[in-house]
Amino acid sequence: MLGQQSRDSLRLLARIPPIPFFNLQKLPRSQSTTLLLSASKYIFFVLLLINFRSLPFAWHIRVFLPVLRLRLQYYLLRLRILFKPKEIRTRILADWGEGLCPIGANPFELVAVQHGWTSVDDADYNGHLSNSSYAKVLDIARLKLVLKAIPAFARSGGWMALGSTHFHFIREIPFLRSYEIRLSIGAWDHKWMYLIARYVSFPKNGHSDITYKLPVDESGQQLGTNNDSAGLSKTPTTSNDFPRILLSTPAEDLTTPATPGSVTEADSNLQAEKTAKAMEGLAAAQSRMLESDGAVLHCVAISHICFKHGRITVPPGVILPCEGFSKPPSTAAAAPFSSTNPPPHWKKAQALRVAPSGSMPAFAKFLKGGWRDVPGDERWWEDALDGPIEEQRKANIEVLDSIRKGMEGARFIG
Repeated sequence: MLGQQSRDSLRLLARIPPIPFFNLQKLPRSQSTTLLLSASKYIFFVLLLINFRSLPFAWHIRVFLPVLRLRLQYYLLRLRILFKPKEIRTRILADWGEGLCPIGANPFELVAVQHGWTSVDDADYNGHLSNSSYAKVLDIARLKLVLKAIPAFARSGGWMALGSTHFHFIREIPFLRSYEIRLSIGAWDHKWMYLIARYVSFPKNGHSDITYKLPVDESGQQLGTNNDSAGLSKTPTTSNDFPRILLSTPAEDLTTPATPGSVTEADSNLQAEKTAKAMEGLAAAQSRMLESDGAVLHCVAISHICFKHGRITVPPGVILPCEGFSKPPSTAAAAPFSSTNPPPHWKKAQALRVAPSGSMPAFAKFLKGGWRDVPGDERWWEDALDGPIEEQRKANIEVLDSIRKGMEGARFIG
């Protein structure tokens, strides 16, 4: 016999309405099909939203967005001056185009920054920025640097060709982490220009929470910190130091025997051990590098590009002075070069493409080979980048060109 309390509980449960649920097998065929289509539609739109940056033409829009912005600014300017006299319109448009040039800038100090983040479609199965995504976003940064560094060359009909890119991965970029690509000019020769890209991020707590245990030598001292150039400097880095190449490494102390025949097995083992420790110290020192603003370095990429007008290659040493790049003033007390205080060669560069003495077709003709007809003592573009700029270029090219030659030599191995 159930007690009075049990009977009351049963009556209470009987009053609770049944919980509805969908049994697709008992539903009519049309209703079950509608539910499946509705669910599939929402799943489809969620997938599109997650992977919107990999949709058709999304990459093209991201790459050419800086060009579209400049085009929009140009057409808006033309619209604003539509009712002005023709001579005034021509002068305003010419001033706008010349104002895009980096007048008086040091080519090694110009930096283009591209922001990004590790989205679902850019991540690999480990939850890090995938190796292919490094190259995909670098295309965007390269075009941004070109528009910032050589706008006059682009306006004249020139274009950029990519020769190769070498990546050195130091540390992974985690999922959903924001990062920056800091792209700068490293060096150039008669044909190629070398660009240095640094992938960096800022930790959420404002400082790096990753620690590294460096290898130690026989005396117990950590490798990679005994030399001034190997460890982290406590002196703030200036903008002049940003694109410079460090030529000193822990591997410089290694010695090579004069004759291979005199090498004993013990010497060989000792040399191999020193080499291994030096490389470990170099890798560890690189992996713990911080930028001057505290950003963490994840990857360094070296690209070498060339500039074309049609099928004609234009030397970077001719293009850069035409854009306004210049060596610093000869005296430290002098004001730095800028758009309000242009370098001495700037008027000669403008005379090639700005009316009344020049035009864009005349400038394009000069770039295509007209510069070769200028006598040697009148080549103002060579004087514009000599002195400290030329010294830095030679020092950087010695390192950067070896990467290109090494990759080209790899084609003949095997």
